[in-house]
Amino acid sequence: MRRVWVDNLRCFTVLLVVLYHCFYIFNSVGVFGGIGPLRPGDGQVQDIVEYTMYPWFMVLLFLLAGMSAKWSLDKRSTREFIKSRSLKLLIPGVAGLFVIHWITGYFNVLAGAGVQQFAQMPLLLKWLVFSLSGTGPLWFIQLLWLYSLLAALIRTIDKQCKVNALMSKALDSWIGLAATGVAFFLLSWTGSLLTSYNTPLMGLYRPLVYLVPFLLGYFAFSDDKLLDRLGRLSIPAIPVFIAMAVLYVLRWFPQNYGDGTVQQHWTTMLFATLGSLCMMAIFRRWCDRECRLGDFLIPRSYGIYILHYIPLLVMAYFLKNSSVIPPVATYAILIIATPVASIALYELLSRVPAVRTLVFGIRKRA
Repeated sequence: MRRVWVDNLRCFTVLLVVLYHCFYIFNSVGVFGGIGPLRPGDGQVQDIVEYTMYPWFMVLLFLLAGMSAKWSLDKRSTREFIKSRSLKLLIPGVAGLFVIHWITGYFNVLAGAGVQQFAQMPLLLKWLVFSLSGTGPLWFIQLLWLYSLLAALIRTIDKQCKVNALMSKALDSWIGLAATGVAFFLLSWTGSLLTSYNTPLMGLYRPLVYLVPFLLGYFAFSDDKLLDRLGRLSIPAIPVFIAMAVLYVLRWFPQNYGDGTVQQHWTTMLFATLGSLCMMAIFRRWCDRECRLGDFLIPRSYGIYILHYIPLLVMAYFLKNSSVIPPVATYAILIIATPVASIALYELLSRVPAVRTLVFGIRKRA
């Protein structure tokens, strides 16, 4: 059975990822990546937007992914599940790098050390370097593929879903929901404390942090009774979420929110976990319905996620080097043009048979 609110929430979160990157690309607080502030030396109050989203939106995507993995395995065999996830996640997460995401790597190098140092390098070697430097948002689907294999292993061991049944009985109360939320926070905080943020790529992938929402999504939040109970908290969820966002900004801005000291702090993990649950409660209660905009965006949201960083990075690089476009106009252009360009690029590439398989994991266009 299709759960419309989950599709709506996933699509909405993907659009938030795009919005976040439109601000992150010029961040002035020292977060790794991007191309630097628009006006070096000046404070950028607009960076506050990043603090309101960064702690929780990827946690939410992994939570939804764990729920979806459980529901998918209820309808198909583990072999079919692994095959479909490998097509949708592994192929774009690896082959897609060399097909199109080398563009991201090129502009990353251009904004960093510069491409001049690669001038004497053979073209094939340059392509390999740029491709491997162009992971960008693909880290999510690479990590999700590994978690999907874990979900398949869990289903192979627990074919009758006895663990899920026990969880459903144990959590079928308000106390059970509260206990789940507390466990979510404590396990996520523990995973963050065990993560080495000074190790290359570990601060980006954070496998122990994101494993927690995926497994809780699989074992606990895939239960409709628990979700119904969560949805009844939708009204208090709104002020709670707003209060957490405001307090988090006041606590950490303008400190580097990607630094280990921030990410391992209990306030970050509280916002990450409770913020995710608040968004689920809101969408479970009020967004379980279809609309024309959702019908258009939902089938394209995966393509938007896969592609958006390429047009964003290209446009940001040239806009930053323009002396005539003011910062407000620069952000407005990126916020409007990035999703539009991503959809246009998706519509184009998804019509090319070999390319759509390598970039999106699509065999046939619907």
